[in-house]
Amino acid sequence: MILSPRSRRPLVLAVIIGIFFMFLIHRSQPDTGFPTIFKPQQAPVGSQGSWTAPKPAVAADSQGSLIVPKPPVSAFDDEPSPQLVEYWTAVLDAVMEAEPQIQAIKLSQPSPDAEDTDPNVQRSKEIDIVRRIEHVVMTASDRAILKSTHAQMVKSAKQLGPTIPYKKNSKGIVMTAGGKYVGNAILSLTMLRRTGSKLPVQLFIDGADNSTRALCEGSLLDLGVECRSMDAMFDTTPHMPELKKYQYKVFSLLFSSFDDVLFLDADCYPLYSPDHLFDADPYKSYGLVTWPDLWISTVSPTYYEIAGVSKPPTVRTRRTSESGVFMIKRSTHAEDLLLATYYNFYGPERYYRLLSQGSHGEGDKETFLHAAIALDKPFWDVHTVLGFLGRWLNGSFEGVGMKQADPIKDFNLWKAEDRDHAVDGPDSPRSPYMFMHFNNLKVDVQNSLNEVMDKVLRINGTGHATPLWGDESSLNKLVGYDIEKVMWEEVIRLACTDPVQDGCDRLIPWYQKMFLKSKKSG
Repeated sequence: MILSPRSRRPLVLAVIIGIFFMFLIHRSQPDTGFPTIFKPQQAPVGSQGSWTAPKPAVAADSQGSLIVPKPPVSAFDDEPSPQLVEYWTAVLDAVMEAEPQIQAIKLSQPSPDAEDTDPNVQRSKEIDIVRRIEHVVMTASDRAILKSTHAQMVKSAKQLGPTIPYKKNSKGIVMTAGGKYVGNAILSLTMLRRTGSKLPVQLFIDGADNSTRALCEGSLLDLGVECRSMDAMFDTTPHMPELKKYQYKVFSLLFSSFDDVLFLDADCYPLYSPDHLFDADPYKSYGLVTWPDLWISTVSPTYYEIAGVSKPPTVRTRRTSESGVFMIKRSTHAEDLLLATYYNFYGPERYYRLLSQGSHGEGDKETFLHAAIALDKPFWDVHTVLGFLGRWLNGSFEGVGMKQADPIKDFNLWKAEDRDHAVDGPDSPRSPYMFMHFNNLKVDVQNSLNEVMDKVLRINGTGHATPLWGDESSLNKLVGYDIEKVMWEEVIRLACTDPVQDGCDRLIPWYQKMFLKSKKSG
């Protein structure tokens, strides 16, 4: 139907009036300083290099809110598939048949000397070739048993690796959380979704209670997270001995259905969308990407002998690994994933001792990279050293976490550099940071924030409170938003439905003072 100019006038007038009233309603909403919608963050444009991340393809509703892809169902109560149970049973049988029946490995001293782990200690290359410390005390018979059982597991890994179950062309994020750490995971996954990431997420949970179940069927499902029960898998093999919680990480990778995996600890999240990381080097060429920790490697020479590594790396080659974030292609690295499973299964008092000798963070951290070394599998160990996250307070530095590098940028900076990188020299290239890892401050949005606020509200010498991690203006500029401000916004949104309880009465005034000062003064 075609309207005449005269008949169109009332319609145009009505539209104008409607827009005017919508504008008034919008202006009348109070400005609380807190966000009401997710605002996806892009990766920084190449101010420190040539690479520019693609703009995230984020679907949004009419209000601009991020539409998160939801899993088809909450899988918390699903029975594990027969194929996965069959595979897991075969793996467990192989691992238990290769048990190294030896005494707990003893060390000649409880931990390495500080100079043996400090990357800033001056070393000569000639000395470092033979300088790797040895504090392992072991009989010749135990050494022979370890060597024999390791070879047996390598053989089993090569047989079982090609049949690892996975969904073809699948990629996603894997995370683990004990029941009491689900609140940390919710915050990290919320920050992940703020970046615009649309990757599916599998969260492996052990020891879940009814409240965890409710989260899996509610807020976690809304974040596109599929809860998986670790206990359900372990219940299929009742003959399995009890494990420590810190041994669970490798099993989440073994039980995941994704082929391409970005693993994140429950207290780790990216600053911009990680979705593109699977489609570029170093991941495309290597299939395994690890990140460094602070310390010099303290792997025992005995480990390399047992694993049959003829040319062990020197201590100058690379630092220890930090396993809070890494990437793995399960289909091509299944053999070393199975060997890493073996290392973790017999980690306490055996392989953890061999791989760290009581050094900082002894645990699963070295198992993934060294399983690849033992099987001569390709990997890229990020060369850029980690950054510290924290603040100077009353003359000392209070660390709350770590900043970890963008692997693509790191690869582009270092791929032509054929040299050791354990020591961070003045000419060492540095990638911008991409991941925040709060390993020293656990922010649990499901429980009281009072313990967190006790740390946050510590005052400086002039009697003033400060932001938790000081001045990060250069990093904020790089990623395009105030990272700490956004994190506390989400903590308030998630945890402070009642603003006068559980530490929120302390958090909200501090947040307003730290991050809304310019808005109030303007």
